[in-house]
Amino acid sequence: MSESRFPTPTWAQEVMEKYGSGVAHAFVLHFNIHDYAVPGMPFTTYLTQMLAGRQVVAMYSRDLGITFPLETMRERFVEILGLSSEQSQQPTDPALAALQSLGVAPAGSGTELPRAPADALPLLGQLLRAGGPEDKLAAVVIEEAQTVVPDADVAAMSPADRDVLVAVSRWGRDAGIVAAGNPVFLVTPNLSALNGTVRAASSKWETVKVSLPGPEERLAFVQWYLEERPDTFTWPEEVTPQKLANITAGLSLVHLEDILLRAEAEEGLRPEMVRERKEAIIRSEYGDVLEVMEPRFGFDDVGGLQHVKEFFTRSVIHPMREGRTRRVPQGVLLTGPAGTGKSIIAEAIAREAGINAVRLRIGGQIASKWQGEGERNLEKALAAIEGMVPTIVVIDEIDQALSRGDGSGGSQQDRRIFQRLLEWMSDTGHRGKATVLGITNRPDLMDAALRRPGRFDKKIPFLIPDEEERRAVFAVMCRRYGLQVECIPDECMAATDGWTGAEIEAAVVKAAELVEDEDLEPAEALTQAVQRIRPSTADIEFMTLLAISQVDDLDLLPPRHRALLENREELEKKLEAARPAEARRGRREL
Repeated sequence: MSESRFPTPTWAQEVMEKYGSGVAHAFVLHFNIHDYAVPGMPFTTYLTQMLAGRQVVAMYSRDLGITFPLETMRERFVEILGLSSEQSQQPTDPALAALQSLGVAPAGSGTELPRAPADALPLLGQLLRAGGPEDKLAAVVIEEAQTVVPDADVAAMSPADRDVLVAVSRWGRDAGIVAAGNPVFLVTPNLSALNGTVRAASSKWETVKVSLPGPEERLAFVQWYLEERPDTFTWPEEVTPQKLANITAGLSLVHLEDILLRAEAEEGLRPEMVRERKEAIIRSEYGDVLEVMEPRFGFDDVGGLQHVKEFFTRSVIHPMREGRTRRVPQGVLLTGPAGTGKSIIAEAIAREAGINAVRLRIGGQIASKWQGEGERNLEKALAAIEGMVPTIVVIDEIDQALSRGDGSGGSQQDRRIFQRLLEWMSDTGHRGKATVLGITNRPDLMDAALRRPGRFDKKIPFLIPDEEERRAVFAVMCRRYGLQVECIPDECMAATDGWTGAEIEAAVVKAAELVEDEDLEPAEALTQAVQRIRPSTADIEFMTLLAISQVDDLDLLPPRHRALLENREELEKKLEAARPAEARRGRREL
């Protein structure tokens, strides 16, 4: 099916505009390059069709060497470079051709265009310098470019690999290629996997991101698929084509096709199958770095935290729904003792806003013992997040997950990951599209550069609930666990002064057990449960004061705590007095 039915992809428009205006002739196309460019047409096929006006389109990859979409282009290539027929001979025996494509053909079996980069790239360089702009003579595409100019230490490269790196990096600024007007493309799934020499601005290679498809592109693909394969399975009412396009955010068209093919095999498209397959695809593509969150709860399922709900409603949820991106903070830091509802409120925000939510794991999941691998894992994850916008990005225990590193050994990787995430979080282009929620009990352990406005514009304290909030938490938890209690007993309220929401939940779970095991009435079971459950959250006072000390907007602090911020010096004294002994031992004084 012709691609003319579908809009020109954004990356293709960018390439044509920059080439047409003379901004660039050398392009690095990266990220979603193993996908369909438009329904039914793979990326590489689409790219070669874009270049169909050229006399020669030469493709190069390590496994196949130099290839051409058409045999006539090969003949023209031989003519332009003045190669002898022996130099360019292709084996006519299919079995022999297959062996040669694998690099295992016997000696003396015939020769073909060189396959090794050190031999093939000089020929491609000659092609790029041939002709003039009016000739539209040639274009070169290097597939899986990270295997040709990998991100490796130059000192550790072989002489041949260094020659290749110098040649490719020079193509971006080569005056002869500029004069000839022949475009050249490096194609890679991961930009950071390319050698830094090529990625440097001075190399004059223009990077163009091939993004994941948006909702309109996914819907167009589903509609195309149904036209191409009608009556393949029954669509359930709860999963319309539009809804399928919405819930598959973050997936490529190839992944979407995978889901549809599986639905055919199972003779039906089930919502749980779509969800499970999406989770499996994300896991296989991004390992444990990204987790797609499936929000189970909304604000009605979260007791108390009224000041938090009001803030997110007016500053995140409504603005994101209405496209008022300037109102949305770059990031929000959620601080406070463990068990006060930080993680569940992040889930509830995503559900209330009706948008995607992912958990980004920066610690051991993203790191690697191999040089550059951790950074590549992060880049891939960030690119995926950008393909899911609008989205909530949750980073749990951010004080432990992110550190600047000390610049030695493995910490160099930590430092590079830290710096890249700082850069990404401060990109104002993400405002209102990808909102980061950082969760921590110990904001004092975070790097000051990470906490500052522009990355975390707002800092929300999650504090121990007062009596009214505890009643709300009890009511929500009793409803969640099926405990029929009309009124929370006063004994429960008195016994749980100073408890966190998580501790109250533990008591309700215990009460439900007592109803079943000891045949108690729900109210009595609840009274018994708060006597038997022992609060386990440590250092509550310290973490509460710490959360309050981070607040720089009084409107984000419940009125009963605002007096603490009026005297910062007194607050610091209380904070130091409450600091755990092991934390004080690690502090240095002048």
